[in-house]
Amino acid sequence: MEYLSLYRKWRPLSFTEGFVGQEHVVRTLRNALLYNKVAHAYLFTGPRGTGKTSAAKILAKAVNCTGRGERPDPCNQCPSCQRINDGVSLDVLEIDGASNRGIDEVRDLREKVKFAPVEGKYKVYIIDEVHMLTTEAFNALLKTLEEPPPHVIFIFATTESHKVPATILSRCQKFDFKRLTSQEISAHLARVVAAEGLTAEEEALRLIGRETDGGMRDAISLLEQSLAYAEGKLTVADVRAVLGLVENETLLALGEAAAASDPVAGFRLFQKASAEGKDLSLFARQIAGFFRDLLLLLWTETVDEVHLSPEEKKAARAIAEKLGVAKLKRGVTLFLEAGTAARRGSEGSLPLEMAFLQLLTEEEAAKAAVPDQLVEKVAALERRLAQLEAVLENRSPAPWEPAAKAAPAAVGTKVPAAPGRAPEGWQPFTLDRWEEVLEGVKRRKRTVEALLREGTPVGRCGNQLVIRFTLKFHWEKIREVEYTRLVTEVLQEVTGEKLVPQFILGEAGNDHAEENTSDLLRKTLELFGGEVTEIKEEDR
Repeated sequence: MEYLSLYRKWRPLSFTEGFVGQEHVVRTLRNALLYNKVAHAYLFTGPRGTGKTSAAKILAKAVNCTGRGERPDPCNQCPSCQRINDGVSLDVLEIDGASNRGIDEVRDLREKVKFAPVEGKYKVYIIDEVHMLTTEAFNALLKTLEEPPPHVIFIFATTESHKVPATILSRCQKFDFKRLTSQEISAHLARVVAAEGLTAEEEALRLIGRETDGGMRDAISLLEQSLAYAEGKLTVADVRAVLGLVENETLLALGEAAAASDPVAGFRLFQKASAEGKDLSLFARQIAGFFRDLLLLLWTETVDEVHLSPEEKKAARAIAEKLGVAKLKRGVTLFLEAGTAARRGSEGSLPLEMAFLQLLTEEEAAKAAVPDQLVEKVAALERRLAQLEAVLENRSPAPWEPAAKAAPAAVGTKVPAAPGRAPEGWQPFTLDRWEEVLEGVKRRKRTVEALLREGTPVGRCGNQLVIRFTLKFHWEKIREVEYTRLVTEVLQEVTGEKLVPQFILGEAGNDHAEENTSDLLRKTLELFGGEVTEIKEEDR
């Protein structure tokens, strides 16, 4: 007897016998049959292996069944049902849209639909992959769909409904077939294994359900292949070997390497998988899925979706706690991208190695790389804030005291020196090569250059160069030992002299500089029509 593949042997014969999932489709079609409200055109759309063609054949049997009576399901016993099951019925025609996509084939179909069915009530045309028809073919089919003969039913099936013209869609009842859950698939596989007189581990069937992306036909085909590989009872190891998956131990070892920031250990695992002939694209997706499982373990104690043993879950949870949410999320993204690169390229394990290295190093790189523009923006904001504070202080009314009015001070009155006083005996001095100093500091450390640019060289006393700052924040930061040493080195390199910077806060070198210092005060007085009555030294 000729061997029949399991997916053909276990094709569902009715909506209640072997048809898994798609409850919204089954209920609608059964009610349409029960109340005699069958439409003239249907469009079944969804991923492959979800039951579109099976549902079309069951519907074709039901509308032509002579033994179903008042029931909505076909009897599968009458001559019409048996001929449809055997694929020899003259009233049910299956057409492959990919190989019969031209206008000539559709014109021929239009001529044939005029003929009455041979033995049944309806002539059913099942066109698979209907989106492959040409635009001209769709246009030729449109008139027939708009005014169909009463004895014709069209059932279109496609995985890409967005490619079907809207004019066709509007003339069909559309049913979206969903991916089956892994639980639905594994439960059905268990029934198949039991009916075939075979044995399989429950976890092996769950693994098949997870890896077949919601397609029952793919799941049954993989089950058949795994049973052929296995020697006796089907185990998880057998399914992993057939699929080319790595063991959980490898994934845990990789997680431990990531938690320990050990790139060498990770690289060895990638090279081992490559040497064993593993599908590296699949390996990358496994790693992404593993990191996703670690996230689930981090968020909840009981996770049924994480298929690990109790001991493995304990180890995985410890890894998840070390890595943290941010790193795990980043790992999922990196290895999904690495899987795509590994599938397209021929670089071996390089995409996975680089993804792993990036996962380990980018956090440190992000901490070390302070954006240069950020420092400059902070400095600009500090200047504006200081100016606003000065204006607000001058606008605030002083407490009223019944005392004689003090003599007004001139705008150019000397303000007492703030902390960071210049050395005695210093003379006004302008450094012509100041921009060269700034550029030299910038080449060595941009953050120091941004701080130093807020200062101005105003004087000199011997080998000391007086550099004045107006804001305390910049003055305090630039006086740090490391920053001062850097400025000193660059200053001496540019000038050729053994100059030492002396940083002061808010003190100018002469009356002209002091007038510049009080420029904001003068503008404020002019703006509000005020006058200076008293000058106090403020502790900073």
